[in-house]
Amino acid sequence: MSSEADHIKGAAPGLGITLTVALISYLVSSLHPSFDALVISVIFGMLVANMLDDRTLIQSGIDLALRIFLPIGIALYGLQLRVTAVEARLLPGALVVFAVMFAVCYFICRGVGLERPLSVLLSTGMSVCGSPAIVVMSSVLVARKEDISLSVISVIMAGLVGMIIFSTVPDMMGMDAQKFAFLSGTTLPMFGQVKVAALAMGGESLEMALRYKLARASALVLVSGVGLVALGRKNGSFRVPWFMAAFFAFALLVNVSEVAAAFGAATSSASGFFLSVALAAVGLSINLDSMADRGWGPLVSVLLAWVIIVLTAYLALNVIPWLPW
Repeated sequence: MSSEADHIKGAAPGLGITLTVALISYLVSSLHPSFDALVISVIFGMLVANMLDDRTLIQSGIDLALRIFLPIGIALYGLQLRVTAVEARLLPGALVVFAVMFAVCYFICRGVGLERPLSVLLSTGMSVCGSPAIVVMSSVLVARKEDISLSVISVIMAGLVGMIIFSTVPDMMGMDAQKFAFLSGTTLPMFGQVKVAALAMGGESLEMALRYKLARASALVLVSGVGLVALGRKNGSFRVPWFMAAFFAFALLVNVSEVAAAFGAATSSASGFFLSVALAAVGLSINLDSMADRGWGPLVSVLLAWVIIVLTAYLALNVIPWLPW
């Protein structure tokens, strides 16, 4: 009993700092739609950690926060993937862009020499739904904390560039609200970025863009499932962690049950906060020097992939008249 009490007491400082970083990040994210609590948490955590002379005093608390909040946050996130709320006619286009974005981003990342796990995280974040997708996929791959942080930061920066471009030059693109909704909803990684960009063309564009974005987010079930199968084949044994099993079960339930859908809406903030705590813990574990040593390859790769996909989608929108808007 005494050793257990000592362990909890020793973890208290790190756990307290992690929760504080996550709470501040979560509050800051409410100031603007483009602010993402998960991204702020990992960046804020890194800054705080690198101001400390000795991180060994908080490491046990950081590890405890990861063990508690990460699996629960991932499990609850399955309740946010309600694909049945999306019109069936919107799904094909969104999923095609998702698949092409993932493939293009992955091959560019591998082509510039990035490791396979980092390439998968970057591709998943860009093609699906940004930082939540990176967190979920990192658990499937058992990725390094440095890879998680680097992926989150690179994807958010690429998305911010896209958001600024989309929100400032929509008239120059010569597109109507529906086409612009397709372009922004299928190519920007974060929901907040889609909101800001699509709103430049009005409420109709915003509503449809978010539907496209939700359709992309649903692909997280497919990507993580394929990742688990591929990892199982590589290791010679197939094992699904309990929180991933819960993630898949919740994703199924929320699409077949109105009760589960209502519960998912009620737990949206809880899931976001739990994942924010997990990413705060990741950030607090990172050394900025080790991040700097990785160079600009990840950011340049995802930006190049984004430009290629946007140009391709833009041409398709103006050349193929029968695409479903």
